[in-house]
Amino acid sequence: MLKALTQRIAELETEIDRATTLADKAARAELLEDLERHVEELEARGGHVPPSARARVRPGEDEMAEDFFDNMPI
Repeated sequence: MLKALTQRIAELETEIDRATTLADKAARAELLEDLERHVEELEARGGHVPPSARARVRPGEDEMAEDFFDNMPI
């Protein structure tokens, strides 16, 4: 099951790239929602989410974490 989810995530990323190239905003938005569902399911099952998929679903997440730790006292 994890392998199938990971494979589908890769396929969705390719489809998102294609929709972006074709400037099909509606298709891209729908594909991003589908990608988010698959990423959440993979996380829930304990699988490793590819960094590229995580960045598409949760842009800015790394920056928020870095900002949090930048302000911690030493």
